[in-house]
Amino acid sequence: MITYDDYVMWKQDPMTIAWFEACQLRVEEGKEQLAAQAGVEPIFDSYVRGMIAAYREMMQFTVEEMNEA
Repeated sequence: MITYDDYVMWKQDPMTIAWFEACQLRVEEGKEQLAAQAGVEPIFDSYVRGMIAAYREMMQFTVEEMNEA
């Protein structure tokens, strides 16, 4: 079980911060790809939308959700 204090320490760790920044960068890159090429390759569009959703979900985990797993 992860305590709230452990979770806060983890979220403030420089490596964790860098990880979340990289995830956000991937979201922004995906949005740019869709803005530039949407409709050209519908299957690729779906792939990019799925990746954006996955990164966003990863960035929204809470300590309660982590303890449920």
